[in-house]
Amino acid sequence: MTVTFSLDTDSDATVWPAMPILGEGRGAARDRKKWARRTSELLWALVDDEPVDKKQVKMLAYELDSVAEQLPRTVPVHQVFLYVPDPRREFLTFLVHAGPSEGDVDATLDELVQKNEPGAAQDPEVIDFDTTHLGRGKRSIRYFVAAKAEAMCVSVNYAWRIESLGIDVIVRTLGEDIGWITANIDEFDEFARSLFVNVDA
Repeated sequence: MTVTFSLDTDSDATVWPAMPILGEGRGAARDRKKWARRTSELLWALVDDEPVDKKQVKMLAYELDSVAEQLPRTVPVHQVFLYVPDPRREFLTFLVHAGPSEGDVDATLDELVQKNEPGAAQDPEVIDFDTTHLGRGKRSIRYFVAAKAEAMCVSVNYAWRIESLGIDVIVRTLGEDIGWITANIDEFDEFARSLFVNVDA
């Protein structure tokens, strides 16, 4: 039996919207643009301290559409969530990957959160990160120099072994704004703890 699953969350959908992965089929580009426009309009409408600027709405919609189109082409992803606490600043992508469970739990989770991945600027900060919904897991904060950007970056990596489904799941984000990302770790942890599995057998 093939089990198709997805992660869901009860976090605020206006801060953590899900990004559709629509592929290259007929109508995909139109659906992406429609999603990007509606999402941008909603996010900007929630900004209380300034009137909605159509140029800003259009710019965010363009950025959302570009990410939704390009990301699945360059990175194998199962799902994508966005972190958009304020549309006036750059948003983060949280990528969800999944695969069959293999090997020792601790060793596999260490590998998935890139504990010993070459290229780190210092030893990653790795902690146990078990959650009620997903079970046994780990979280790492890893600093590294991105080859293309030639800039110091930070990644926040979560991994769980979901025994009931026989799968290992990774949720990962990264970026160059180290101060802002590390200042929001508590928000990321709260989101990660809220994740649960929807199964369609």
